[in-house]
Amino acid sequence: MFYLEVILLISFVVLMVVGYKKNNRNTMLAASLCLVVAVALPGFSDGFQNGFEETKASLG
Repeated sequence: MFYLEVILLISFVVLMVVGYKKNNRNTMLAASLCLVVAVALPGFSDGFQNGFEETKASLG
């Protein structure tokens, strides 16, 4: 999980620089989406895992 976050953060920086230099808003939008996913991914995966474990425990 840590490596995925690092890859997304590096891709954010690279895409932001490329988008800014080429004046391409779509590339900068993709960079922003990478940043949002990198920030939200740990909380989402923890919540998903906890919910899965609770459901598994309540069923049997």
